[in-house]
Parts: sequence; structure tokens; C-alpha cells
Amino acid sequence: MGEFKRKIVIKATMADLPQILEFVETTCREARVRESARFDLQLAVEEACANIIEHAYGQAGGALSLSFVTRGPDVILTVVDQGPSFDPASIAAPDLNAPLEERRIGGLGIHLMRRLMDELYYASTEEGNVVRMVKRDVIGEAADA
Repeated sequence: MGEFKRKIVIKATMADLPQILEFVETTCREARVRESARFDLQLAVEEACANIIEHAYGQAGGALSLSFVTRGPDVILTVVDQGPSFDPASIAAPDLNAPLEERRIGGLGIHLMRRLMDELYYASTEEGNVVRMVKRDVIGEAADA
């Protein structure tokens, strides 16, 4: 199968998250992403977009594009926003061993994205803030267990 590409551009608000997730689900089916990888892709996109909507745009919403591309057996998801730049590397990994009552609320989104994806890249560019996530070896006809 050759390279497969899809893109959605929306004014993102929390009310738009279902539309974003539907795009990922539909595109995964069209691209023949194995069922076992679809949840990881959807959750990583949901976390990235929710963080952008909440922290970059607040209640006002703002421009967001999501690109879905396959290269061989890999999926590359790219989210671009126009909010203030933000370096996810500045966020420390959460202490998952701390008792629940000592953990701060939130802060798991980037951790989840790092765990779910094989590669996570962020850059602030002229195009905007770019988050690129790669999930390897997920395209194909292999039966899921």
C-alpha cells in the first residue's frame, strides 16, 4: 500500500473533540490500522488536542489541524496549533508511585502520549506549534488477538 493521507482542519473547542476522535477512528479503518493500535492512536490524539484546547486556547478555541499519514507500516499523526509555544520536555514525568492523595491533579496527558506512541516530537515553527506522533508497525491485515 502506498502512502495514505488525510487531514482535518477545525476551530478546536472541547465540543469538537468527538469530531476529532471520529476522524481518527474513520481514518484508522480506511488506512487498515490494526484494531489493537487504534485505541492508542485515539487516546494520544485526544490528549494532544485536549491539552491544546485547554492550555493554548482556553474557552475561545482556535485553529487546529490534524494530519494522518502512513509510511509503510507506520502511522504519523501531526497536530498543528497557533497557540503560545510550549515545550513538553519541560514537564517532569509524574510520580506514579506516590500515594494518590499526594499526586497533583492532571499532568498525565504528555506521559500517556509518550507511553502510547513510539516517537513524540514537538517544535515551534513558522507554521505553528507542531506535535508529531509516530506509531510503528500498525498497518496491515494481521488478525488481532
